[in-house]
Amino acid sequence: MRHLLILGITASLLFTSCGSGEETTETVVEPTVENCLYTYNPAMTKLDWTAYKFLRKAGVGGTFTTINVEGNKSGANPRTIIESLSFSIPVNSVETNDPGRNKKIDSLFFGTLNNTSLLSGEVVSLNENGKAVLRVTMNDITNDVEGDYTLEDNVFTFNTEINVENWNAQAGIISLNEACKDLHTDVENGDTESKLWSDVTISFSTELTKKCD
Repeated sequence: MRHLLILGITASLLFTSCGSGEETTETVVEPTVENCLYTYNPAMTKLDWTAYKFLRKAGVGGTFTTINVEGNKSGANPRTIIESLSFSIPVNSVETNDPGRNKKIDSLFFGTLNNTSLLSGEVVSLNENGKAVLRVTMNDITNDVEGDYTLEDNVFTFNTEINVENWNAQAGIISLNEACKDLHTDVENGDTESKLWSDVTISFSTELTKKCD
């Protein structure tokens, strides 16, 4: 009987010494799920353009102060909102920080085009390769324009270059260049002719308002 008691105590000690003596529990962290609503905000929308003068192609920047946007302006998916947007831009809202230049662009460039009191367009697609396609109408001509885009959460940017000759707008280029011949001739750098390029760089950005539960 005494031997059995000693064996029982020994076994108990062996089992105790092999265990950690502590119970472990795993804490499971549940991922936080945000329910967010995104809304188009015209105050956070900007469209800049750069035209080019002189033979060396010096940039002249500008913007439009009015952009009218239609589409699904609110939702849970920013991409869906951007892909639904269409726009119209009054050309008399052109702004270059020079009132005289603004008036000339409005009258001498846009004024030579057909039915172009408004520039209009729509987003066609946002592709997985970082390319977006916009459909732009000017001078009664509609063309698809491809450019680079980013969409990071609620911030969208789009950049591209166009040639206004694709909208048969060369008459406007000639008219504006003729009126600004001296301003478009870089005499100091050896230019002997006036030059206004038909290439224009476009940069568009918007930041959707984001509210999450």
